[in-house]
Amino acid sequence: MRKLIAEPIFIFFSVLASLWVDGYTDEIKEKDELNDSIITLSNEISKNIEYTKEHIYQVKNLKYMTDVIYDDYSKITLDKLKTTHDNNPFFHNFDINGKITYVKQYDEDGSIMWMFRGFLAWEPADIFFKSMLNSGRLLEIENDKLRTEIESIYTKHEERVNGLTNFTKINSDEIGNWFQKKRSKYNADINFGDVFIKERDQELKNLLKDKKATLGGRLVNLEFYLQSLQNVVSIISNDYKTVNLHKTQA
Repeated sequence: MRKLIAEPIFIFFSVLASLWVDGYTDEIKEKDELNDSIITLSNEISKNIEYTKEHIYQVKNLKYMTDVIYDDYSKITLDKLKTTHDNNPFFHNFDINGKITYVKQYDEDGSIMWMFRGFLAWEPADIFFKSMLNSGRLLEIENDKLRTEIESIYTKHEERVNGLTNFTKINSDEIGNWFQKKRSKYNADINFGDVFIKERDQELKNLLKDKKATLGGRLVNLEFYLQSLQNVVSIISNDYKTVNLHKTQA
């Protein structure tokens, strides 16, 4: 009789224990997967820190160029434009290894016009963040401060930088239209450098004034964005396993 009673009880507790072990194992697996996702996101953010630092350098140089043109508007020469860019470059290409190289060879046409209308595209990586957002994994982060900081990067801070980048692009197009309109007055070939020297007027100067203001605001918001990125990586490095902190300190 005891055996008949004991066996079902033993089986019951064995099954219960098995279910508990399976549940515990699944919970550990889910936590590890979330940890791995957070680390991968941190690596993406770390790359954006380096990208943003370089972008800030470029935008500062673009603003400096705009300031130089505006402040010496009636007298500035094409040679001074070239020298200013040599010392404060923002034109750039990427080599076959993806490394940035700054352009310091100019013609009197497109290169000169882009010293006026350059705007610098803004393209941080966000593939893994979107993956976490779409999968719902972002909501699984229990650290409220971390989750709030991550959300603020891709909403408040990034949207502000995007908005001012778009304003810069609109201004750039208006400056480009000014150059095209002035060149169309001539019945002979003329490069954009000569167009500026011969046609500089208050309309273009006003556009440059608008550009100065927009770039100033853009720099402020880029600095806030960068700080938010660094805050997230710092939190993750303290609370999660194996985070890549390469060159994330200012």
